Amino acid sequence: MALYLMNAKYSNAAYKGMVDTPQDRAAAAHKLADALEMKMHQIYFSVSSAEIVFIVEAEAGKVAALEMIGMSTSSFTSFEALEIIDSKSMTAAMETANKVVSAYQAPNK
Repeated sequence: MALYLMNAKYSNAAYKGMVDTPQDRAAAAHKLADALEMKMHQIYFSVSSAEIVFIVEAEAGKVAALEMIGMSTSSFTSFEALEIIDSKSMTAAMETANKVVSAYQAPNK
């Protein structure tokens, strides 16, 4: 499984629902993550940008399902998922790339 930094922008209707009926949206996010067999590491909110930002550990297909659920419910107007890796993994990726880069021929060469 990979780590993802995800953010989604709440729709105006979602914000209205949260104001009309205050509720713990982190609990709702955790419940959905659990149903998708994802591990929710952190969750944050940005009121000024109308976003929820979270870090999850999941398989790529599960991330796509989460995005589809969020968008299909009209809760969000956008969703973004970025796979993130730690420094040790980044160094390993550089070492692997260094070993095999000569096997690639760029289209402009």
